[in-house]
Amino acid sequence: MLLAAVLDTDRDAGRLEAVFREAVGALALEGTEVGIVRDMERGVSCTRVRVDDGGAPPLRHLADMESIIDSAGLSETVKTRSIKALRRLAEVEAAVHGCSVDEIHFHEVGAVDTLVDVVGTFALVEALGITRVMVGPIPVGGGYVEIAHGRMGVPAPATTRLLHGYDLVGGPEMRELTTPTGALLVGELGATGGPIPPMRIERVGYGAGSMKLEGGPNVLRVLVGHTGEGGGAGAARDGVPDEQVVELQTNLDDVSPEVIGHACGVLRDGGALDVWVVPGYMKKGRPGVVLHALVEAQKETAVTTCIFEETGTLGVRRKVIDRHTAERGVTSVLVSGNVVRVKWGRWQDRLVSLAPEYEDAAAVAGMTGVPLKDVMRSAVAIAREKLDETSLSGALAEPPDTGR
Repeated sequence: MLLAAVLDTDRDAGRLEAVFREAVGALALEGTEVGIVRDMERGVSCTRVRVDDGGAPPLRHLADMESIIDSAGLSETVKTRSIKALRRLAEVEAAVHGCSVDEIHFHEVGAVDTLVDVVGTFALVEALGITRVMVGPIPVGGGYVEIAHGRMGVPAPATTRLLHGYDLVGGPEMRELTTPTGALLVGELGATGGPIPPMRIERVGYGAGSMKLEGGPNVLRVLVGHTGEGGGAGAARDGVPDEQVVELQTNLDDVSPEVIGHACGVLRDGGALDVWVVPGYMKKGRPGVVLHALVEAQKETAVTTCIFEETGTLGVRRKVIDRHTAERGVTSVLVSGNVVRVKWGRWQDRLVSLAPEYEDAAAVAGMTGVPLKDVMRSAVAIAREKLDETSLSGALAEPPDTGR
């Protein structure tokens, strides 16, 4: 359904269909035919993808699937992402069944159509130039599903593991609505959970499945657009924020400074984008602090749990925040013959921030006797000259300097 929805965003031009068929053809799956059907699902115009493997036996082992992809005429990016995804699937299956990855026998997900789904999706995402994926709460269904090991509750064990960290919702149908392959693609596309971000929609696609649901059309919708000019961080246009994050807050008036300081460090290590405290007066006039943590939506649950466990608070507030972000990176320069890393930031192709790493600059000051402020000033001047001379992509990719 995900594959069909992406294809449906380009149903008139047909460019994505050509990309998809070329990718499937590169897999050289003998006897396999792929049908792309433009259809209606309960009044919704949509696309369906059907894979006929010609009766070929399932591909049971990871090595078999990796070999097919590795020998295919695909881009290196599509090959790498596809093999990584299938290996992740094998790791999850191995964990479910208590065996090694090499021993795993794929069952429901070991057929040819899994290869088509995975490779086809990554090929289309590459063709569209998509750099960021978001997903809302994922409906997993309910009831039971029959797998090779018998009847299991929905979501199936592999699906459950693959969706760890995402917001799920049971139902609305008493059947399996999210399969392991669908769950795998959500994770391997790097999807983050949360509401639809501020964006300019350019394409909309609906992919339909074969199951007939009781409550409405069985379709998956894909929206494709830009959050900013060029789609990159720090390239917001017309005031549209680049992304949404969650701010968590809690009041602390009975926690020692040592515990608060430790909690801040644990939260940063646990994935918070930023952590800070603000002095405040609590009930009965007691002085305290308000602890703030900024997190990506998919890490909200883990960071919230950490706040409760580390501080003993009884409540954590949340709000969704729009934010602009500058493109950022690190470059290395030589000051008095020693390496100093300098963090840089760009906003709309203009260098707006240069900050030497304190530890590096302090080490140089200690070794040379040069005042710290002078070391930092020299590092900034050298980095500015260097970044003005170098393309942004080069600055991002280059290793630490050995000269200058």
